[in-house]
Amino acid sequence: MLTALFHKLLRMPNVMMRRFLLIPLIIVSLALTIMPVGSAATQLSAQANAQNRSAINDRSAEITPEELRAAYLSNVVQYVTWPNESVRQQLTIGVLGNEAVYQQLISAPILPVRGLRIDVELLTRPNMASDVDILYIAPGASHQLNSAFNATRSRPILVVSEHSPVREEMMINLVSGSQNRLAFQVNSDRIQDSGLRSTLDLLTLRGNELELAVYARRAYQRLAQLQSEHRELQENLTTTQDQNSQLLSRIEVLEQTIRERDNVLRAQQGTLEDREQVMESQQSALRDLLNELDQQRQQILLREEQLRQIQQTLRQSESLLAAQQTELNEKEQQLRQKQLESDDLAERITANRNVLAVQQQQLRDQRNALDEQLALLESRERTIDRQRLYLWAIGAAFLIALILAFTTVVMFLNKKKTAGQLMFALDELHEAQDKLVESEKMAALGNLVAGVAHEVNTPLGVAITGTSMVNDRITVLKEHLTQGNLTREQLTNFLDRSADSLSLTQKNLSRVGALISNFKQIAVDQMVAEQREIDLRGYLEEVMSTLSIELRRAGINYEISIPKDIRMVTIPGAMAQIITNLVTNSIRHAFKEPGGELRLEAESIEGNQIRLKFIDNGAGMNNETLTQVFDPFFTTKRNEGGTGLGMSIVYNLVRQKLRGDITVKSEEGKGTTFMLVLPKSL
Repeated sequence: MLTALFHKLLRMPNVMMRRFLLIPLIIVSLALTIMPVGSAATQLSAQANAQNRSAINDRSAEITPEELRAAYLSNVVQYVTWPNESVRQQLTIGVLGNEAVYQQLISAPILPVRGLRIDVELLTRPNMASDVDILYIAPGASHQLNSAFNATRSRPILVVSEHSPVREEMMINLVSGSQNRLAFQVNSDRIQDSGLRSTLDLLTLRGNELELAVYARRAYQRLAQLQSEHRELQENLTTTQDQNSQLLSRIEVLEQTIRERDNVLRAQQGTLEDREQVMESQQSALRDLLNELDQQRQQILLREEQLRQIQQTLRQSESLLAAQQTELNEKEQQLRQKQLESDDLAERITANRNVLAVQQQQLRDQRNALDEQLALLESRERTIDRQRLYLWAIGAAFLIALILAFTTVVMFLNKKKTAGQLMFALDELHEAQDKLVESEKMAALGNLVAGVAHEVNTPLGVAITGTSMVNDRITVLKEHLTQGNLTREQLTNFLDRSADSLSLTQKNLSRVGALISNFKQIAVDQMVAEQREIDLRGYLEEVMSTLSIELRRAGINYEISIPKDIRMVTIPGAMAQIITNLVTNSIRHAFKEPGGELRLEAESIEGNQIRLKFIDNGAGMNNETLTQVFDPFFTTKRNEGGTGLGMSIVYNLVRQKLRGDITVKSEEGKGTTFMLVLPKSL
């Protein structure tokens, strides 16, 4: 608008009027141009001061529960490994029931872990959890716990719950402590069953280390904010410098215009006195305008001084940013120290594994002894074959004896002598059969011992580690007490960490006690052939738990689908040996590759009986194998150590000891089903 008015004045024909109106227009234009420069500089200075005050206040702010949970979720990724990380580019954290924790997670960048970037999603329904890798279930979504567990079952998803009452399904359960602390419970078996692998460092992610993680997230958040504010200040500074350049250019144009007008005025000077007076007044006005221009230059110099102050403020902000980066490096050094302590724990666990290797060598020695007994049995089989040939020869001689009387008497005496030898061989055969049955029992008991030893060593290792950590902390505490520099904070930290370690030790020792109790009951059942009442589902779960290590080593999953109200009076040792032989048979013959499944089903039928089914989805059997599966010494793995007695023993135990019946159905490529019909009471 001012530019259009300026051009109209330049085109006016009346020179005196044009000069009279041109000077006020120039003054107004200069004032309107300089005003934004001063306001922009003032605004930049105020923003810099506010940023400095905000940086000081953030460092002294108290840690909120949402920050603790966000720090735990962003750091737990480092101690858990997913099975398909080599073909992935990112991991996703899902938050269910707490939007404040989600806001904390996205407020600061999360550094990549093992080359995978970390993404965060806010979930509104449990069925959305199938697309995430870590699921956090807040107390506000506790009514959706069962749905969330069902949605994540059999998938590699780490579920982090809070105050969860469902102990069997939970993996990591957070518990709010005093003084704004965060404790947690870890179910390592549930984590491994889902296909995940966790390190022992997961157990140390609490207390001061978690607070360091919170401060690190604050530092990253503040770093991102300072970088954003730095870019904004740079843009404002550039804009202000451009405005100043435009203002200087405009002043030069106005000065040039004034000089041209002055030259025109000097050229048009006349001899008339009134024109001379007008010119003198115009020159006076021009001098006033020049003075005013000098004042505007002074104001521009003042604005440049303010810009230099803003640049100094920016340098101070950069210094503060460097100080926070130094503090972040110190915290990373503390985290590396924690990592060294975790490596020490790993060495102790390695020592415990060496003890387990010695126990496994003892089991291999027992298996070698069993192989020697099998070799002895084969030699006796050859003796029986030779005796069968003797029987054929005796039969031929008996026919000849019918013709000749004298020959008949002689052959009768020979037959009597040979019959005595056959009876002696038959007794030896029965004795060998009893020994083989006993060997199969010992082999099953050996598998049971191996499984229980592996299951017991893991919680025992954790308990030993927790106890050693308490002893180390007691030694450090004694040193501080002896030196007289023990503080309340050190004593409080010792009590808190010792309580956590002792709680972890107690839980793992309780688990060891339960495993040993199950092992004792099943071992007694296999060695004592007495009748007692059992809960069928519970007893089969105990038997399968002792075989779980062999099943996991072979990559086989199992499922027990039996009602809880089925009880029966039977011989538990025989039942345990039957299930053990069926599982061993499936591992050796049904599955060539990992990924198989076993299923146990049972139901009550007429006649006060129970129908028990053992089903696998393995390779199945052809008709020739199916007809000989229960024959003694029949096996398809004889060159691989098979004896052919496992299924024969199962058949005899079902028919003779348990007084039931067993049948088998199988097709090649469609699996095998063993169906047992047993009485509820013997």
